[in-house]
Amino acid sequence: MGLLEGVVPYTIAPGNHDLGPSGNATTRDTLMNQYFSYERTAAWPTFGGAYQAGRLENTYHYFSAGGRDYIVMSLEWGPRDEVVAWADEIVAQNPRRYAILVTHAYVNYNDRRYDYTDTAHDQSFNPHDYGTEGGVNDGEQLWQKLVRKHAFVLVLNGHVLNDGTGYLASVTDKGNICHQIMSNYQFRALGGEGYMRLMQFQDDNKTIKIHSYSTLYDSFLMEPDQDFTITLDVPVGPAP
Repeated sequence: MGLLEGVVPYTIAPGNHDLGPSGNATTRDTLMNQYFSYERTAAWPTFGGAYQAGRLENTYHYFSAGGRDYIVMSLEWGPRDEVVAWADEIVAQNPRRYAILVTHAYVNYNDRRYDYTDTAHDQSFNPHDYGTEGGVNDGEQLWQKLVRKHAFVLVLNGHVLNDGTGYLASVTDKGNICHQIMSNYQFRALGGEGYMRLMQFQDDNKTIKIHSYSTLYDSFLMEPDQDFTITLDVPVGPAP
């Protein structure tokens, strides 16, 4: 499960272990909605809406930071085609906002998008490997069907082991750079040592400082792939 916290109270992107019998992701049954309140989330001023009323697997949220307006699309594990089409429509209705995608599996540890058609690079734990009901889209499919078409500036995901980090910068059809970032701490002791990603949106309207912070140790990871800065470019133009 992935969370974007702070400026948005939380957005939930359910992962493979949140779905199916014993978390095997063969079905889309989940206990998530029993533990996270849809009613409480929908009452927040940042809440935009959901793919299915009463369910938090696919939602969108609004916030402003650093002088810019954003829309956050929080999508399920291996989003189905109909969910991707819904997200595409919602983002298209908000052309003045920068977009952020939060999902579970997108960028791999090798700084490439998951792509089940790519036989030259490691595809371990690709969403297509799980037999999830209703079909799935992996990272490359999400890029082609959704992200590249709009002013997405960030994609955030987890899921992947190895060093637990990945980064890819790609130019969207709108001409802006989309920073695609993977972070996962589950391979560390105690299931993650309390680490989380903090994103600080600066007042210069373009800079985001990214840190990895442990609530358990009250400390930061300082490696270059854990503590870095990204810069946004090309402001979103007026709605057509």
